[in-house]
Order: sequence, then C-alpha cells, then structure tokens
Amino acid sequence: DVAQATMSRRRWPLGGRLRKVEAIFFLGVTLFLCWTLAAHLQLTSKDDGSSVLRGLMPTDMMFASLLNFTLSNDGSGGRHEVTPTDLSYQIHVLEDSNLGTFAVSDWNQLSNEWDSKSSYADLLKSTTTIDVLPSMKPQLHSERIVFILHNYPKMASTTLRRACWENLRDTCDVVSPKRDPMGYSNAEDLAALIEKCENTHHFCVMGWHFNPNNFPNITSSPSQPIIFFHLFPFRNFDEWAVSAMKQIYVGHSETGCNAVSKRLDNCDGWLEFDFAKYSKTAMAQMLGIMKPQGQQSPTHHFVLYDFSQVRTTLSQLCRLYRVPMMPYLDMQYKQTRQDGSCPNETLQRFHNCFDEQLTQL
Repeated sequence: DVAQATMSRRRWPLGGRLRKVEAIFFLGVTLFLCWTLAAHLQLTSKDDGSSVLRGLMPTDMMFASLLNFTLSNDGSGGRHEVTPTDLSYQIHVLEDSNLGTFAVSDWNQLSNEWDSKSSYADLLKSTTTIDVLPSMKPQLHSERIVFILHNYPKMASTTLRRACWENLRDTCDVVSPKRDPMGYSNAEDLAALIEKCENTHHFCVMGWHFNPNNFPNITSSPSQPIIFFHLFPFRNFDEWAVSAMKQIYVGHSETGCNAVSKRLDNCDGWLEFDFAKYSKTAMAQMLGIMKPQGQQSPTHHFVLYDFSQVRTTLSQLCRLYRVPMMPYLDMQYKQTRQDGSCPNETLQRFHNCFDEQLTQL
C-alpha cells in the first residue's frame, strides 16, 4: 500500500497544484455570483455611510412587495435610520372611543402633525371622519380578518404579548415555549401560525423587527382571502422617551445609564431607549416596504390608536368586523416601578439626536 501511494504521487506530480487551481477557480465563480447579486439588488451607499437596499423580494400576501428602506441591525441596539420617504397611504385612526367612530388621514398629512410634542388630539387634526372602514362591504364577508398588533416598548407591549400568548393557546392549542408568543419575532413561525390557526384573529409581532430576512410568506385560500389590519400604538414622543429611559434605570441602574450615555455619543440607542423602537419610526419604515409600485395594498390596512386605548380600539374593530374579541387585555404589568431614573442630561441628548429625525419621517 505504501508503494502504491508512492507511485501515485510520482504519477501525478501536479495533483496538489491542480487542487489549488480548482480552489481559485471556484473562488472566482463565487465572487462573480456575489457581484451579480449585488448589481441586481443595487446595494448602494448614501452620503452618511448607511446602505440602502433596492430590489424585489417575492412574497404572497404579508408585509412586503417592494423593499426600499435603510438597512439597520436587528433591534439589539445601535443606530437605526429610516430613509425619509414621501408616501401616500391611508391611515385609519380611532376618532372617538365612546362612539366607536373612525377617521382617515393620508400618511403625509399625519406624519407632518407628528413631532416630539404631538398629542393624539393633534394627529386628529389631519383626519376626516368616515362612516365605513375598509373591507366592510357585504360581498366581502367571506374574507378572513386578521389583526396584527405591532408591539413597542413602553406602549403596553407586555400586556399585548401576554394576551397574544394566552389567545394562541385558547384558539389554536399552541403553547409558546417562551414568554413571547410564537411568531413574535420569527417570520416563518408567524406565517405558519396564520395559515394553521384559522380560528385565531389576533397575532402580536415585534414592531421594529423588519428586515429582508424576516418577512412571512403566507399562502391565502382563494375561497377565503385574508385581510390584514396592522395596529400601531401612539404615545407622545417626549412621554415615551421619559418612560423608556426610566426602564433602563429600573432594569440596569447606573450601569445602564452609563451605557446609554456612551452610546448617545454616536446617537445610538440601547434596549428600550432606542429611536428605532418608537412606533412612528417603524411605521414609516413598514410603509416604505408595504407600498408596491406606488399603489396602496388592498389587503393591508393601517390603524393608529392611543396606546392607552388598545382594549377599546380592538373591541370596536372586532365588533365592526364580527370577529371574537381577544381576551386578557385587562392584565396590566409594570404599573409600579422604583423611584429614580437616568440624568436629565441623558434625556436631552436623546432629543438632540432624534427630534429632527422624527419630523423627517
């Protein structure tokens, strides 16, 4: 055997070199394919150093047809920027919680009213009262109504997550292995749940977790197409920032405050105290993703509501569309927190970084 091996090496003296040539060849092919893909997707750099992805991603019904947004990280902290866009998209707003009336506004008008000082009443100035919400015509009653509740920190997100967790168990016999309901941050899980759980009408998602690899592809039955209502909470930006900063102190004391202060040197967020996790930021980003070729999606409707009125808002929508109300929304968490917070200087630096960005969305 040793002799045969020796003869083999003598017979093929260039064997090692050939393997190197093959490796170089395959490396060249790989680089060429990567270059071709990048050219197709038009990955370009902006003046501020961030990257913008422009290209098409095939999906069926949910969340994306056209990608046109600034790439960011996955929500663990760090800078998240959204390219300011001029988008025309109808946004429905709960106008009167007692009467159950809704109003509508174009996103351009609504976003112009929405700055760091805006109240919910300020946003209503840009709206017009309507009598009928989308997809309420009698011939469309065969459609399945699905409410997607987009969760953001310090906007009743803990209550919503827990309610969705319990609701999945009750309506679809799904026991989520973690504290978050299944599908909360995983697109494949969410798509599978929506297709499987035909008697479930409410699903919670991590509201700021949008990226090219996290879009569910849902196959809808022709006999029962799905109409999605995306519910986004509103909270005054100043008030939200105060609460988010306090949560950093409650969870991480002075160490957390120091970490936030250091990251703000580069206008970066951290955990709850992150501009990307404010609802207007993620809402603007999703609108850029949702609007295919300049047309409003007929199967995806946006609803903005006062975060403190989530139960009332959902109750009115369920009544109008004749679907069961999601229970467990009367549960409340983090109502009492310890005294203290990070220094006011940290809050002011946060506003210096992001107040202007908020107005540009």
